[in-house]
Amino acid sequence: MTDVGHSAQGKHTGQLGAPPVGARVPTGVFVTLIEQHRQIAELLIQAGSIDSGPKRAERWAEARRRMLAHERAEALEVYATLEGNSVARDTLEQHGQQASELESAVFELDALDPESDTWIDRLRDVIAMVEDHVRDEESDFFPRLQGLLRDSADDLDERYQSAYRDVLHTV
Repeated sequence: MTDVGHSAQGKHTGQLGAPPVGARVPTGVFVTLIEQHRQIAELLIQAGSIDSGPKRAERWAEARRRMLAHERAEALEVYATLEGNSVARDTLEQHGQQASELESAVFELDALDPESDTWIDRLRDVIAMVEDHVRDEESDFFPRLQGLLRDSADDLDERYQSAYRDVLHTV
């Protein structure tokens, strides 16, 4: 069995989906985003832990679908809310760059045979990218954005979830 989410010693790496230490308590949309990070993390790890190519491809398809819908709806509803805000500019640029790189890596993985060792290696790369992105969002981006959005995080959650459902059907 391939063990993508674990170290050579068999211990979970603890990175993908781990809550940030000392972060501001998330509210509204940020609770939803963090929960989705956990779900996507689990799907990615499962995809890499399945020996059967066809079953691996099925699990990857679900992880991919949820990950792309998450990123696209997040960009449309959360990050776009702060377009033009000079305080958020660097965060918006960093997020946009990471999301673009992650989407490219997803498309590269799509082009590979899920039964190949190359596919597993590339999935590990995607997981590492997601780990980095989640860490940046949960420990840096989200606390900043939550501070800027203040009380609108709850209203934004409804808009985000609606956009997520809409995008989920297109990817």
